[in-house]
This record gives sequence, structure tokens and C-alpha cells, in this order.
Amino acid sequence: MKTHGSFPIEGGIPKAESAHYSPRNAFLEFGSTSIKFYLVGTTGQSAGQVEHEQKIAWDLGYDVFTHARVSPGTIARCVATLKKLRETYPELSFEAITAVGTSALREAQNAEVFQRVLREELGLKIHVIEGGIEAFLLETGFRNSVDRYPTALFDLGGGSLELVEYLSPYSTKKTSLPVGAIRLHCHLRHTRDLFTYIREGRTIVENTLRQHLLGNTPRYRELIGTGGTVRAIVDILGKDTFDGSDLGKIIQQEVHGPVWDELPPHRRKALLPGIITIETLFHTLKLERMVYRTASVNRGLMALMSLIPSSDTGTGH
Repeated sequence: MKTHGSFPIEGGIPKAESAHYSPRNAFLEFGSTSIKFYLVGTTGQSAGQVEHEQKIAWDLGYDVFTHARVSPGTIARCVATLKKLRETYPELSFEAITAVGTSALREAQNAEVFQRVLREELGLKIHVIEGGIEAFLLETGFRNSVDRYPTALFDLGGGSLELVEYLSPYSTKKTSLPVGAIRLHCHLRHTRDLFTYIREGRTIVENTLRQHLLGNTPRYRELIGTGGTVRAIVDILGKDTFDGSDLGKIIQQEVHGPVWDELPPHRRKALLPGIITIETLFHTLKLERMVYRTASVNRGLMALMSLIPSSDTGTGH
């Protein structure tokens, strides 16, 4: 894994191939744990397809969910990393890139300062989107994979959990919950020991879920999960379907030692609180199993790009 400054770049940044250049749009998502960069084709067979995707890990979630602000260091490293990205893709105009910020930027007290710095340094305009738009992105991107109703899908991030219920071919319900792996870790960082960390983590997540979900959600036997924590769980277990006892076993293994030593540090810290959140979601909704599925971002990206045109002259909110 390559790094630029202190931000790990998963897969590195590939060189632009000018000899085989085709027109492309770019999309940036500023999440709690990473900056996601997508290149999307605009012509020929690649039109509407994500040609390249990468994640650049950063500390935004730890900054905001601990201190309610983006730190100066995080801002500086972000600017340096994006300038390197701009050098790699000189054919892209940062002024025309669709860029969005999610849960951490929604809550950062100095989000406007961060947005202004990136606009002045790079010409990049960040639109901070509401949780409902995040859930819409997930719903739109996964819709083609739904083959029966009702079906429910969730995506756990660093700062929020998006739940999409496909009630019928014509009806969906989208919920964004203020619970996430990094948010939970920051709440629990001063606990005395791992047992207290796990016990209090379960209580925080359960209370949040009961406040926002119970009484409003149909009973499901299974829930489809996507995203990094669910992918880590199935990699640890070696199977795509798991239940509450599987999650409990992983947590107990974590108490006695890391279940996955090879994880990079920025993902290592988020693993246990992510598993605690998913385990609590499992038991609170009285599920029988969870199934991992990859949610395609293509349709969601196209829909979001049309909702937030790069030519918008607003303030970025």
C-alpha cells in the first residue's frame, strides 16, 4: 500500500494513459474514514461505468467525532493528497468534479472552513449531503439486484448506518442512523477495558436503534449487508452468510487477541466497533441471518451526479 503524507492509498494512484485517453467524469466522496475517488466513462462501451475506484484513508471521522472539528493537519494532508491526484490526472478539471461530504462533514463545526480551503486551493466545490441522499445512493445502486420483496439492505460507515427497505417494486423506505464504527469508537475511547468497551458499545447502538427503528420496520428474517465491516466479517468467517453466534465468536476472539493481524492500522481500529454495531443490529431486529452482497455504485453515482451538477454556483451546502 502506497501513502501520500499520512493517508494510505489503497492500490496506489495509477498513471493516466494519455495515448488511450477517453472522456471521463470524476466523483469524490469525503466520508468519515476515507476519500473515495471514482473515474466514470462518458462515451462508448464505458459510458456510465466506473473505470477506476480507489480509497484514500484519512482521519476525518476521528477528528469530528472526538473534537467536533476537522483538524488543521487533516486539512493540510487532504489538500496535498488531492494535488497529487490532480497531477496524476491533468486532463480532469477539479472545478467540474462532483464532490460530496457525508456524516462527518455534516457535523463538523468548521466544515465551511474546510470547504473554502479546498475551493481556494483546488477549485473543488464540496456539497455536504444529508443522510437521506446517502441512503438514496445505496438504494439506487443496489436496485437491479433485488429479486424479491420485501428486502432490506444496510451499509455501515464510519459515522452513519444507511438502511434501505425495498417494500415492493414501486416502494422503498430509506433511513440514515447516527451510528457508525468510528463514531462509536470515539464514544468509547476512554473505557477502562475491552469488556466495558463492548458492553457500553452494545448499549449505545441498541438505544440508537430503538429510538430510530423499532415499531417502524417490518420483521425480516435476513438482512443484506454491504461495506467494509461486513466484508471483513465474511473474510474472517470464510462464508457469505452468518448469524448472531458467528458475530459473538468474532467479538470473543477479539477480546483474546486480534482476529485479523494483517489489517492496516486505519482499518484495524474500526473493526471491533463495527462488529459490535452489526451484532447489536442483528439482535435488535431479531434476525436469523445476514448475507453479504456487493452493492454496485454505478447507478447511484449517475443519479447523484445528475442531482448535484458540477456547474452549480451555490455555496456547497
